[in-house]
Amino acid sequence: MARVFLMSPPPAGWRIVGGANYKSEARPRVNPRRAMEEWLALADAIVARGGEVAVVPPAAEGPALTGLIYTANAGWLVAPNRFRVTRLSVAHRAAERPYLVAQLRHFGWQIEERASVWEGQADMCSLAADAVLLTWGVRSTAESLIEVQAARSPTVKAWHAARLQNPYFHGDTCMDVVQTPAGKLWLAFPGAFATPEDYRGARGFAEQYAEVLEISEADALGYACNALSLGTALLAPRGLSAALLGQLAARGVEVVPLDFAELFGKGGGGPRCLVNELRGLSALGDPWSYRLRREALAAAGSAYPTDA
Repeated sequence: MARVFLMSPPPAGWRIVGGANYKSEARPRVNPRRAMEEWLALADAIVARGGEVAVVPPAAEGPALTGLIYTANAGWLVAPNRFRVTRLSVAHRAAERPYLVAQLRHFGWQIEERASVWEGQADMCSLAADAVLLTWGVRSTAESLIEVQAARSPTVKAWHAARLQNPYFHGDTCMDVVQTPAGKLWLAFPGAFATPEDYRGARGFAEQYAEVLEISEADALGYACNALSLGTALLAPRGLSAALLGQLAARGVEVVPLDFAELFGKGGGGPRCLVNELRGLSALGDPWSYRLRREALAAAGSAYPTDA
């Protein structure tokens, strides 16, 4: 069964607004056309490796929802007909929620709201179909842990929670599950965790499901853990260290380097930030299919400005 990912392309007016992470805080000028090219390259790489992409289009009216492209923050498909939408911590992204909810209703899902601040799959590391490692402390709150676990997903039976510290604002900046021919590999940067106890607890939980590979701070800041594993291929930002690339190659992982100079280099979001995996969904309706929309998206992107 194909893995299905929710993605939303950058709008023509894409720019850095809030500067809420260590990459975007300087609010650099961006190139929306190049950002769209990076987004298309990621979507193409997913489809080429057997995945499917469901496209949420940019808002046609009103202000550009510039953070919507980072759909990891959209929420969680708890069950095939239930989607828990997030409540984001940053004020400039508040307008995304009503637009996203309106779009997701086209799937026929029951939309569930959140009371606490929780930033979706960005703070959920799925070690197995029934095991999730939750993170909190920078964006998602402690209260969110109770709400997420109370969602009563029919599949998830094992939970663990660990606290992070800046600049690792989400779990997907410092940990990742990578598939290898021999099994799963948990990449992690120990220094991202708030205390040594938080890391030891997370590592102990992860070791039940995967081999552990600790990475360097440089690779963590280069978003090695924000890579997207598809089969034994790993879609990753360019610039990872030779040492890490060698360790992955030795385990049979094919690293596919992609250029994210705009979306990560300036916006602060890599491959994992740009997707929300719709686990349990096996098919897409035609209006949502990237395969059907790809030509129109590329044509629109070619007319985007090169400076914003």
